[in-house]
Amino acid sequence: MKNLYTLLIIIFAFILMSSCSDDQVNNTVEPLEVPEQINDGWETATPEDVGLRSIPLAMMMDEIESQTHHSIHDILIIKNNKLVFEKYFFNRAHRSDPPRQTSTYIQYKRDDLHYLASVSKSVTSVAFGNAVLNGFINSDMQKKVSEYLPQYSSILTGTKENLTVEHLLTMTTGLNFDETTYPYGDYRNDITRLFTRPDPIEFVLSKDMHAEPGEQFFYNSGATNVLAEIIRQTSGSNLLDYTVENVFTPLGITQYRWERLSSEYYFASGGLWLTPRDLAKIGSLFLNGGQWNGTQIISQEWVDASKAFHVNPHWGMANGYGYQWWSNWNTGIRNFQNYFFAAGYGEQMMYINPELDMIVVFNCGYFGTPELISPEGLLREYIVLSTLTE
Repeated sequence: MKNLYTLLIIIFAFILMSSCSDDQVNNTVEPLEVPEQINDGWETATPEDVGLRSIPLAMMMDEIESQTHHSIHDILIIKNNKLVFEKYFFNRAHRSDPPRQTSTYIQYKRDDLHYLASVSKSVTSVAFGNAVLNGFINSDMQKKVSEYLPQYSSILTGTKENLTVEHLLTMTTGLNFDETTYPYGDYRNDITRLFTRPDPIEFVLSKDMHAEPGEQFFYNSGATNVLAEIIRQTSGSNLLDYTVENVFTPLGITQYRWERLSSEYYFASGGLWLTPRDLAKIGSLFLNGGQWNGTQIISQEWVDASKAFHVNPHWGMANGYGYQWWSNWNTGIRNFQNYFFAAGYGEQMMYINPELDMIVVFNCGYFGTPELISPEGLLREYIVLSTLTE
């Protein structure tokens, strides 16, 4: 019913715009500013320069600004490797311990670091793919976890002995890591416990099994932290140092923050802060064969495997899950049907549509609060319309 309602809204809006001249519609919406071009690697342009329509995007801005209690912090659109839409909003500040809004209002800006929550998982996957490219990690994802982490062989016994790297990447470990029964910050939540254990990797791998490895998808942030430990053990660098040297620096990313679980371990599954423009650079790798400005950061094979359908997670708007990336295949609206995305608590979203050569970034502050205006709704009701030219 919700999808039908959304489709009817889109059809009605498209008919309305088609029946009016651009001059008529432009009289009712504010013109869009071209994003400022700075020395950060992004070329900027107007939506029309890349075949998009500004009118639906201006209508989207009117809708957002008419709602005083939304929690949208920023929206970016990149198409054909050009930044064509960039908006930041006045809204509540946020914290990550646990994730929540504060009572302080701020004007979000281009250079502000934003908490990415579980979008961190997708960035960790990029770092992992780079470690494969650099030869630190074997390209065979069927290798057992115990081969990389022999210090935990005493607990990787029985059915756990069959746990592979791909099981970690696709969240099909079978480990009973519980981060949904109790809220973040509650000691009974396994994410909270990660921060209190001297060895969080042992804590994750010691969990009971609820299924055979590879049998079913089960959301498991602990698995991402095990991936980070494999990077550390094989490369000799912790997650942050490795990612800065091999991913962030080639991308020209100089502003970042990555929270720790303890002195030795970084919070791979949820502790990263980046600016929105820099997050979009991560997304651009997946539209350019793993390259940024001619530098190969991940292989085309890693791009393909990351966005591929490995398992149906039956989770929210996703009907597929790859290497720490969600996907939605053949169920989108009109020509935005096939896309994959990174997603984090509070509605941190980065949608990537290869067919349209398009990236859409949202940062929001919906930490346990009602979604008055959601990224998915804006994507479907306005941004998709901007791609329709007939």
